Amino acid sequence: MITDNSNNPNLAVNSVNADNSTTADTLFAEETASPTQPKQQRIGKQQRKSDFAEFKATYLTPTKLVKRHPVNIEEEVWEQLERIARILGDRGANVGSYINAVLAEHLNFYADDIEIWRKL
Repeated sequence: MITDNSNNPNLAVNSVNADNSTTADTLFAEETASPTQPKQQRIGKQQRKSDFAEFKATYLTPTKLVKRHPVNIEEEVWEQLERIARILGDRGANVGSYINAVLAEHLNFYADDIEIWRKL
């Protein structure tokens, strides 16, 4: 009995509907089409520790905020920030100092662009 394999992309080898045009060249065409993609490097434990130490020193250093201002943040975002500060930060790290450090870096990073956009 011959079955209709028109919906089955995996045709049987000895099937009447078998198409011999599928060769190794076309099977691996997708893989060889982009040889410029570099292999993703594994990040070692030492590198992760180094990255964490840098993150902690940059963002989770306890600071005393002078002339503070209240900011409204959604509950879900606040909970995430609080968890990061509580779990990853040392004693004294809090959400306020974490937010302050993140925003200060953001403003420094975009300072030139912000000045250009202001003049538009």
